[in-house]
Formats: sequence, structure tokens, C-alpha cells
Amino acid sequence: MKVENTHPEMDQRHLWRILDLVDVGLLITDASRRILYVNSTFTRECGYTLDEMRGRSCAVLQGPGTDPRDVQVMREALNCGEGFSRVVLNYRKDGGVLHYRVKVNPVYDNGELQYFVGVQEDYTETYEVLQRLERWAYVDSLTGLRNRRAFDKAIEEAIEDGRHVQLVLLDLNDFKTVNDQQGHQAGDALLVAVGEALTTTFQQRGLVFRLGGDEFAVLLPGDEVSAVERTHDALEILNGGNLRVAVGSACAPDETQTVAELFRLADARMYVRKSSYAR
Repeated sequence: MKVENTHPEMDQRHLWRILDLVDVGLLITDASRRILYVNSTFTRECGYTLDEMRGRSCAVLQGPGTDPRDVQVMREALNCGEGFSRVVLNYRKDGGVLHYRVKVNPVYDNGELQYFVGVQEDYTETYEVLQRLERWAYVDSLTGLRNRRAFDKAIEEAIEDGRHVQLVLLDLNDFKTVNDQQGHQAGDALLVAVGEALTTTFQQRGLVFRLGGDEFAVLLPGDEVSAVERTHDALEILNGGNLRVAVGSACAPDETQTVAELFRLADARMYVRKSSYAR
């Protein structure tokens, strides 16, 4: 029995209507990357209607915050008639910033490039969460200061860039006594107070870190004068004026040009001071 085909080939008008129902942003260009179609989700997310986008290039979505490296990677892939997948910063029609995961694939017919089809998924919320997680990875949870991971990165970059820097290391003497006699809550409060005092003292010039336990560091420009004395002055009033702090410093590149040696020099000088308290 012959069955009659009641569903002839779908025309473009019906295809566009169906794609408008898809809950991700869709964009179709010709082989020259001129936009032929955007769906309603794209319009809702980006603010541009099909009439406003037709005939234009996707560069209209880019702006001053768009990473040129992303643009280069995308352009090189398209120039080769290839697809790509990448998270990029785009701009809405109203100037709002959106991070999108963009996936573009080429469409060939008999070996000839005909279209590029792009899928845009709003990545803004995920991107912001990842950025917060990244920041948290570099922050000490107790004091809110930069942590050891952030310190290692900062000092490595300073040495690699050849900047004149001064490293100040400090250790709280008898901190265990505070915990034992006053309780760990008092010890934590003292660590927070030390961080706040150092931040207030060096906020215009330096970066303050908690390396762990009762050890702190300050990274300053190499021309910072009296950093050790200023550290003592900032902290001597804490814990009822009974806080004793061992401080040591070293400078690069004046005294060394390596991270390991800079840290070793400052650490050795700090422990000389710490040993003097024990006598």
C-alpha cells in the first residue's frame, strides 16, 4: 500500500518558528559570518531583535572588556572553517555584561561551507560563582587576609618582574600561651587584631598575608623605610600591651634575586629576634 507523504520538506519560515521555542540562544550566520537568524531566547538575553542583528557580525556583542585572546581564538577557528567552544564576555544591547559559553559549528554542503551555527548559554552566574571560589582560595578564612597560596603567587610575580620589594616576616611569641591561658577564642581574636593592625599600617603601600598559625608577612615596595619598626609599633599595643613580636625583613633584588633566598634571609633575621626574647 502506498503511503502519501503529508509532511513535505520543512521550509525556512517553519524552521525559524521551531527554533524560537528552544531555551538557549541560537545564532546562524552565512559563510561570511553575516547573521541570518537569531532566536527569541537570544533576543531576550542580549536585547537585540532579529531585524537589528540581520546582516551584522557577532562583533556587535563585543566590547572593551572582551578579552582580545578570546576574539583571536574565535576568529582563527572561523577563518579555517572550524568550530570552537569558549566562555567569552559579551555585552547586551543596554551595555550590561554577560558571560556566555559559546559553541559554534560549521555547516558544509557537498564540501562547501554554507553556515555557522552558534549556541549561546548564559554562563554569568556560574562564572561569578567560580570567581568567588577562586578568590576564596586565596583568602585566609579567619582573618580575611590573603593566605599562603596568595603570598607564594605574589612574591613569585614580584621577583619574576624584577620589582624592588621588601619582605617582612613576623611571628607572635608565646601565642600558645594566649590559647592555653585565655582560650582559643581569645587566640583567634588576637590573630584577627594583628591582621587588622597590619592592614591599617601598610594599606597604602603593601600587601598583608597570614601564612598560617601565628605567622604573617607583608610585601612592600623596596623603598619602604622603617618597615620593621612600624610593624612593632602597630602590634605592641595588642593583647594589653603584652604582645611580643619577632620581625625580620629582606629586600630584592638588593640582597637576592630568588624567592627562596629572600624568604630564607627574612626568616633567619626573624628567628634571631625571636631567640633574643628567649634569653
